[in-house]
Amino acid sequence: MKRRDFIKMSAMTAFFLAVGGMPSNAQAATAIGSRTVVNIILDGGPDFKHLIVPPFESDTQTYAAAYWRARASIFKSKTSDSTKLRQAYVDNYDEVTVDGIRFGILKTCIWLKNEIQQGNVAIINNIVASVNRNHYHSKLIMESGSLDTGPNETEISGWGGRSVTELNANVVAVTRGVRLVCNGPDSLRGYDNTRVVSNYDSRDMGLYLYDTQADLNSGSRSYIWSTQGIMSRSLKGYYQAKADDIPNNSPYRKFIDHEQKLRQFGDRVKPRLDAQPIPASIKALYEGSNTLESTYFGKQVRNLYDSFVTQDILEMRFASMEYTGWDSHREQHKSLVPKFNDLFGTNRGLDTLTTALSQLNSSIENNTVFVISGEFGRQLKSNGDYGTDHGRGNSMLVIGKRVNGGFYGDPFPVSDIDRLEIKNEDIVGKTSMFQVFARVLDWQENGLGSRVFDLSNQPIEAGVNLSTLLKA
Repeated sequence: MKRRDFIKMSAMTAFFLAVGGMPSNAQAATAIGSRTVVNIILDGGPDFKHLIVPPFESDTQTYAAAYWRARASIFKSKTSDSTKLRQAYVDNYDEVTVDGIRFGILKTCIWLKNEIQQGNVAIINNIVASVNRNHYHSKLIMESGSLDTGPNETEISGWGGRSVTELNANVVAVTRGVRLVCNGPDSLRGYDNTRVVSNYDSRDMGLYLYDTQADLNSGSRSYIWSTQGIMSRSLKGYYQAKADDIPNNSPYRKFIDHEQKLRQFGDRVKPRLDAQPIPASIKALYEGSNTLESTYFGKQVRNLYDSFVTQDILEMRFASMEYTGWDSHREQHKSLVPKFNDLFGTNRGLDTLTTALSQLNSSIENNTVFVISGEFGRQLKSNGDYGTDHGRGNSMLVIGKRVNGGFYGDPFPVSDIDRLEIKNEDIVGKTSMFQVFARVLDWQENGLGSRVFDLSNQPIEAGVNLSTLLKA
């Protein structure tokens, strides 16, 4: 582990110190396969109305016709060119019927289409969290889980961090940095990260340990004199010696305990991961000739897989992922299709991950729910640069074997037909994103959602019943 990663790990070690040491496999509060929420944030405002579209229709009075007229420029067509628009639909979308609703889904998203048809995907429409169009402020609102969050309030708790505090478990952040959603509550400082495990490089967790046997096997003695080897042996010996000399009431005792706990943590994680090599299918997402468009997301998939391998050690009940670059003001079709493919294509991100998890332990896939959303949406009508501009309302996805799939909220509301022709019009937000998050948490533990969120005055679209979103 590098020095900066040692510092990152200090917060988690502080938690284990506070609760009296590392949990053993027999006593772990979180077993492998415990109900876990994976939160995937699509930074930039993803246009889910480009992923799932109404089938092209020539009847000018229908929502579908209004949609394709309003978004013609995305496909570099004129609003009146019905032949070209129909061809754009046929070329780019497969048609599916769910809950009696016909729609098109991007051809590249075959895994997602199959999961939808199997009833494992809830498509929640007309959702809203932030009421503005500012990226930074909207992300603070979404991740904190509160509409009262101000534009400069960064030192506050997030809904994921609050949830694991209630569950007496941990958040695992597989991203480069720990996002606000992971922050736990603290009445004095505003937030606390003692329940956050930063796991950006899952195969390099714990303290570096000089491997004498590996050096002997190599037939070379040069490694024994390397800086890493010398420092590793020296520091280990130093801390072991000081552990016997420094009294328990010394202010320096915390440093000694920290090093010992972190070393013990690495000693537990490393043999587990050594016994479970990274699946070739996952490694292919970020190494080789057929990687994802975002190799960064591919590495997150690896980190999350490893986090599930060691779930009982990490005490993970919430995981944080991200995929950036969804601000599609220009060339939207060219920009978004590879990203949606990374997430939802065959043998791509989520397909590869869920397949590997099912092979690892079937209870993991059966007890994991993916929540996918962005900080806001896009406008109904496309702009002059073949893209869409910031909007307020959007859709979001909840995916998993425990999900009661289908549409929650009208994806193609007739009331929007006239609004599709008006520049700068937003999707009307009728269901609070926080209501969806809260329902997912209730699945983890009854009543958890209302303990994490203030749901007063948080709307739900008429006719939408979120109580059926997940199976017990």
